[in-house]
Amino acid sequence: MHELVKALNAEPLTQEEAYRLMHRIMQGELTPAQLAGVLIALRTRGETVDEIAGFARAMREHALRIQVAGPLMDVVGTGGDGRGTFNISTTTAFVVAAAGVRVAKHGNRAASSRSGSADVLEALGVRIDLPPEQVARAIEEVGVGFLFARSHHPAMRHVAPVRAELRVRTVFNLLGPLTNPAGATHFLLGVFAPEWLEPMARALGDLGARRALVVHGAGTDELVLGPSRVAELRDGRVRSYTLTPEAVGLEPAPLQALAGGSAEENARITRRILGGEEAGPRADVVALNAGAALYAAGRAESVAEGVARAREILRSGAALEVLERLVAFSQRVRS
Repeated sequence: MHELVKALNAEPLTQEEAYRLMHRIMQGELTPAQLAGVLIALRTRGETVDEIAGFARAMREHALRIQVAGPLMDVVGTGGDGRGTFNISTTTAFVVAAAGVRVAKHGNRAASSRSGSADVLEALGVRIDLPPEQVARAIEEVGVGFLFARSHHPAMRHVAPVRAELRVRTVFNLLGPLTNPAGATHFLLGVFAPEWLEPMARALGDLGARRALVVHGAGTDELVLGPSRVAELRDGRVRSYTLTPEAVGLEPAPLQALAGGSAEENARITRRILGGEEAGPRADVVALNAGAALYAAGRAESVAEGVARAREILRSGAALEVLERLVAFSQRVRS
C-alpha cells in the first residue's frame, strides 16, 4: 500500500516500488478510481527511468512468454504520434528477417491511427492469434514471428477499461515496447516525443537489452527522411546524436511522402516495397529503418552499411519471400 500512496501523491517511486505497484495492477488489486489516479499522477509529474523499468519488469513477469534461445530483435514503436504514415516498422521487420536476424515483432491493433501492426499483418494474410509455442516456431523456422500484445498480456484486462475511459496517453504507451514477451535483446524502438529518447534507452539497459537505437523523427516514432534524433545504447552506455538521410546515402523527403491509409492500403504498400516494386521515399524510409536495425543487431558496422544491405534485400524480393513464408506458416498451423 505504501507505493500506491506515494504514486497517488505524485511522489517518485524507486524501481522496486514501481515493480510492486505494477504487480498489484496486473493482479487487479486496484479499484478503477485508484488506477486512474495513479496514471494521471504519473502523467502529470512525468515518469522516471526507475519507474518505467520497474513497471516493465513486473509486466514481463505477467506476460505469456515466448521461449526462443539466442539473440532476438524487435522493431517497435510507442505509437501515439498521429502522423498517419504507413506501417514502417512492420514492413522493416521483414527486411531485417531477410538479412538473417531473427525478429520477435511485438505489436497491437491501432489505437489512435488507422492501422496498427496487427491490422496490417492481418490484411497481409498473417494469422495474428497464434499461441506462444507456434510464435516461437515461426521465429525459429521463418525468422520472424508476431507477438500480438492482446494475446500475450492477459493481465492488461485489468487496465483496459480505465485506459479507454481516460482517452489520454499513459505510461502504458511507453511500456508496450519494453515488454516484449520473447525477451528481445536488441531493439529499434521509436518514441512519440524526443524527451523520451534517453530515458527509454536507459530503461532498456536496466532491463537487460544488449544494444538498441531509440529514435524519433519529425514528430513520429520512426526514423524519417529528414533529421532524426537517436539515443544509442551500447556497452551499457547511452550516446545521443542526429541522423540524416544524406549521411547514409539517401535522399531527403517530406513526411507527406510517407503517408499511409487503411490497413488494406498499407498492406498493398508493404507488398510493393518488400517485392522491390516501389522505389522512392517509402522504400527509402524502410531501408533507413532496416539499416538502423541491422546496425543495432550487430550485423552492420554502421547505419550506412546497414542501409546498403537493406536496399539490396529490397531489390532482390527476399523480404517478400519472408512475408509469404510467415503467411503460409500461420495459416497452416491454425488450419
